Amino acid sequence: MSGNQAKAIKFIAVLAGLLGAAACAAMAFAGTETVTAKIIWLLLAAVCLILIYPLYQIGNLAEGFGVQEEKLKILANRQSKIAKSASDTVSKYSPMSKNMARGGGKAPTGASVSIPNAAERTIHYEAVSRDDLAAGKVKDPTGDLTREFSQPEKKLNAETGEVGVGDAKEQPSRPKGTIMSVGTETFEINRKYRAVTRFVPQISLQTISAGGLHTVAVRRNGYVAATGYGTYGQCDVSSWRDIISVSAGNHHTVGLKSNGTCVACGYSGYGQCDVSGWNSICAIAAGTSHTVGLLENGTCVAVGDNTYGQCNVFDWTDIISISANSNYTVGLRVDGTLVAVGANTDGQWGAIKWGGITAVAAGGLHTIGLRSDGTCVSVGNNANNQCEVSRWNHITAIAAGNFHTVGLKEDGRVVAVGHNGYGQCNVSDWTDIIAVAAGRNHTVALDRSGRVFAAGDNTYGQCSVADFTDIKTTGI
Repeated sequence: MSGNQAKAIKFIAVLAGLLGAAACAAMAFAGTETVTAKIIWLLLAAVCLILIYPLYQIGNLAEGFGVQEEKLKILANRQSKIAKSASDTVSKYSPMSKNMARGGGKAPTGASVSIPNAAERTIHYEAVSRDDLAAGKVKDPTGDLTREFSQPEKKLNAETGEVGVGDAKEQPSRPKGTIMSVGTETFEINRKYRAVTRFVPQISLQTISAGGLHTVAVRRNGYVAATGYGTYGQCDVSSWRDIISVSAGNHHTVGLKSNGTCVACGYSGYGQCDVSGWNSICAIAAGTSHTVGLLENGTCVAVGDNTYGQCNVFDWTDIISISANSNYTVGLRVDGTLVAVGANTDGQWGAIKWGGITAVAAGGLHTIGLRSDGTCVSVGNNANNQCEVSRWNHITAIAAGNFHTVGLKEDGRVVAVGHNGYGQCNVSDWTDIIAVAAGRNHTVALDRSGRVFAAGDNTYGQCSVADFTDIKTTGI
């Protein structure tokens, strides 16, 4: 419902109530009425006046939903800037683009063309004018060399997840300055590029989040619900308004507003709640004692504990998704690769050489990556089998707790592996799910109707989500 429609409802409610009350009052004071009839007419007039308030509030509620949807559209436009910026980093005449894929493979004079080879790199050809070519004015064929392979290897290594690993035979290099033709145009090798996959994952709003010992969720009206351990004030979210996404840390909670600013509550001994000055934020992630924000331009900001360098994200670029947990932070780049900082005590990110990743989840001591083909890869501590995800398929979303991992399948079912001492992996009977989140020792999920489910440790009521209804399902 639009804002104008909601305003119309409020106007009609007031007008109808006043007219009804006036009509009843007029009947009450008509000379032909009995005393009993007069009393009845006066009571009806009072009812008409009383009904104005609930009807007006219904209009307010409808207007609030309309405003929220408009703000979500604004956010979607803001988030699209990242996608556009990322897309612009790849030549629009790349063979992976629609222009080339539909045939012709022709680029106009003065443009450039990027052609991927089997090594997952792209040879970039700069347009050469016919006059310069005829005059022999070509660049010195020295400098950067671009390796090519005779047999393309398109698959990712199933065990290591590395890109471009295969038995392709290396051929002689084609040095800078080599001339080639595409369509009717002539091009010259200018420099080498790493191949950039043409998918651009859209940022999803995290409307449910599981923290160390608490759970939070965003309602459709922009309010936030919280349950669980709240000694440090991490559940004090009742005053928050206009929230579109939340992230729960160990003992703090962060909310993202539709205008790109942030709010936070809970323990802030390391400054992890100092986010009031942030703006142009489109995604948030709360770690154990630090908080990370993703800006519209693909860069990141961070506050909080930096003992292990987990906040050293200020030089990251082209980021489209972030995840944080126990003393480390992981970022997903637009090209499907990952970057990470912070503690690496159990190899939770140091060995990552993945590509083709569409989502990432940082756990306690392990990291999970979701590939574009719906399979998963993992690295880090596997003491509780939390990294046993290689057989998963048709996965659309992932979440990582301290020692367990959760996956959402295309059909709305949920799978989980890892430590199950509190029943946090007992999720096989959940259906029609559209989002999942994992806390220290509990798991939560959101279904299409806006209901929340929970399993696992409920010592502090972190799984008491029965009253979590009407949770935001848009933008996920």
